[in-house]
Amino acid sequence: MDIRDTYLRFLSDDVERNLERFDEETGRFLTGDGWAVTNQDIVYPLALLYTTAGNPYYGDDRILRYALRGADAWRDFQLPDGRVEFVKVDGSRWGPTYMPWSMYHWLETYALLCDRLDPARRARWEEGLTLAYDGIANELAEGHVHNIPTWKGMATYRAGALFDRPDWQDAGAHMIALAVDAQTPHGYWIEHHGPTTLYNLVYTHAIGLYHVFSGDDRVLPCLERATDFHIRYTYPDGRIVETIDGRVKYHDRVSDFAHTTFSLFPQGRRYVRMLVEHMEADRQADREPRVSYVMTSGSLRIANAEYGLSPRLASACVHLRPGPEAPIPQDQPAYQIHDPGRSLIRRGEGWFYCLSGITTPPVESRWGQDRGNYVSIWNEETGLIVGGGNSKDQPEWSTFAIGSGTNASHLPVAAELRPGDREDAVALTYDVPARGEASEASTTWVLGLRIVSPESLEIHLTGPVEAPAEAHLTLKLNHEHPLHTGAGATLAPDGPPIDIASDESGGWIGWGKWCLTVPAGSRFQWPVLPFNPYAADGAAPLDEAAGVLTIPLNAAETRVLYLSVKEETSTCI
Repeated sequence: MDIRDTYLRFLSDDVERNLERFDEETGRFLTGDGWAVTNQDIVYPLALLYTTAGNPYYGDDRILRYALRGADAWRDFQLPDGRVEFVKVDGSRWGPTYMPWSMYHWLETYALLCDRLDPARRARWEEGLTLAYDGIANELAEGHVHNIPTWKGMATYRAGALFDRPDWQDAGAHMIALAVDAQTPHGYWIEHHGPTTLYNLVYTHAIGLYHVFSGDDRVLPCLERATDFHIRYTYPDGRIVETIDGRVKYHDRVSDFAHTTFSLFPQGRRYVRMLVEHMEADRQADREPRVSYVMTSGSLRIANAEYGLSPRLASACVHLRPGPEAPIPQDQPAYQIHDPGRSLIRRGEGWFYCLSGITTPPVESRWGQDRGNYVSIWNEETGLIVGGGNSKDQPEWSTFAIGSGTNASHLPVAAELRPGDREDAVALTYDVPARGEASEASTTWVLGLRIVSPESLEIHLTGPVEAPAEAHLTLKLNHEHPLHTGAGATLAPDGPPIDIASDESGGWIGWGKWCLTVPAGSRFQWPVLPFNPYAADGAAPLDEAAGVLTIPLNAAETRVLYLSVKEETSTCI
């Protein structure tokens, strides 16, 4: 199977439902009644399909028209200096910007279609792109290393080659060199004091495309480190591991970033094939676009909708590098990875878990979240069960909270990873707030995991009692299945909020194929929404909500919870 042919099929399959979103008056592709600047990014794959043999839209003038009108909409929306107002589908406005993703995808659309543009349209596009990349090149002179400037560096180099602007190429190459130098030896770039698995893909994607455009082999060691990092932090179903991410939460989809970069290396080519296989499985299971909603004043509004036609897959279709493959951990049914100071990962008997070992101070910026959630648990029958990522100023999203009320400490000051033969653990140390005349102290709590069988996993919670404490397990639910309890209740996650005390639970709760014991004194609540930095009002989409099991820790003994996977959750442990 040539993966590039699969990309073409994915793209062509996504065309018609995207054309239904087209607004004839403005040339914009809408999301419901809303629009975002980045909605127009699909003109790049439309242009690619039009110009690439082997797909049903090759040479289709209807598709060409949509691509041309869609790119015209960017030019219509540009400000005099080449920037655009950053608007989102919820109507929020985030100020003028040289939108990095859209400007690049417009650039590639121009590269594909420039010989087919009439003189007036070509001149108009070239004027808009020149304004944009003159402005971006000036920004790059600041030398600030971040994921967006790295992407802009790649795109500016590419624009310089297309427009015969050596000054743009120099600015882009210099930015890429700064980004390469800033990478840690472990394959990631630090943002908000630590790694972010999702935004690390932006750097990796951009620098890989720069290598394709420039032939600069000096970036290859950096890209190989990044490739190995992303292979490590991928669930067996192709989803990104969120556990060590200090910014972005879990997303139930396979990433389409950086496939070109990964294909530069044998292990990366195997990794890409695995990702594409899971993309294929997802498409066969669910053909409908995924829509995320947020709750506002008691009503739902669309936060985002995915309609496919990915410009990142279009890029991979053009630039993927074929070649021999090498094995990756996900090829094995069982493995353990100890990434010292960062994580413990184990896969075995159908289970996969990740324990984070990264502690950081709080981040004042809205974009950096509190690193308080230190565990994720996945099963091949269910997908992600425990985890989902971090939030901000919400102790209920943290693995432990020590103390009570506003003085509760939910961010550890130190973490120790403890690998074992059959059980792995993370020990988290917290500063205990002073009470009365007592001085501030510290206390260490341990979360341990042990795979018992393909049907069962144990969660151990151990620590002293130097202050009131509680543990939290964030559980991933959605609206597809009801929640069951050991007391015989069946509750709909898309109904009224759920709040169940342990004495009402019958000893356990279950959803889909998994069930979890509920210790005495515990409480389960759904939905518990995190802070969403990407919305102006912080409102999170419901698919980022968690069900939170809060477990009191009031005795100097280990509390053991049993997580099991069965065909039916009418019975549990």
